[in-house]
Amino acid sequence: MNATDIAGALRRQISAAQFTRDDRLPPERTLAEQYGVARGTVREALKQLEDSGFVERRAGSGTYVTYSERDDSRSIVETTRPLELIDARFAVEPHMVRLAVLHATEFDLAKAEAHLAIMEDCGGAAEVFAEADERFHMALAHCSQNALIVWMMKKMHEVRSHAQWARMRTITLESGIIAHYNRQHRAIVDAIRARDAESAGRAMKEHLESARRSLVDAAS
Repeated sequence: MNATDIAGALRRQISAAQFTRDDRLPPERTLAEQYGVARGTVREALKQLEDSGFVERRAGSGTYVTYSERDDSRSIVETTRPLELIDARFAVEPHMVRLAVLHATEFDLAKAEAHLAIMEDCGGAAEVFAEADERFHMALAHCSQNALIVWMMKKMHEVRSHAQWARMRTITLESGIIAHYNRQHRAIVDAIRARDAESAGRAMKEHLESARRSLVDAAS
């Protein structure tokens, strides 16, 4: 386990009220033994928790929980696991592109294709691809002309902006995967342009299934 993994595990425990506000966390030595890592790794995990407002470290006293239930929306962004996000995307994006078939304007589609062009020309650069990929999926959300779907997609992209996703991109986004995703993205846009709702929904499901397989492979 690395520091980000440990921080995520502790966030989930705090969010589930295994530790509540003002509780003292176990000492660094105890956490290091529990997770089988060096104390420096635990120290970095606690720093991540402190930076995100979950705990406060008090010199000579220990680390105390500062999170409370009113911080729930932030907690969801910071503790959602990659596979949970993919499941949520399966619930939203296939129907989103079916709506895009009905409502997308030429202006909407041109914006989506501009982001797709960047992905297709990124030369396997993971960071360039990832940024354009996020903008592409948001453009498809706007194509749906559904304000609630746009809002939900923004929230899901907040999850994707969290630190654990940077690590997953490093693991999963190699040039072959990027090329495969781009072919799927092109199929989605082509189906929307053809005003074929079933093909658009099917193409999005295939794309999300590929993303799920990549995450599972990376975790195994």
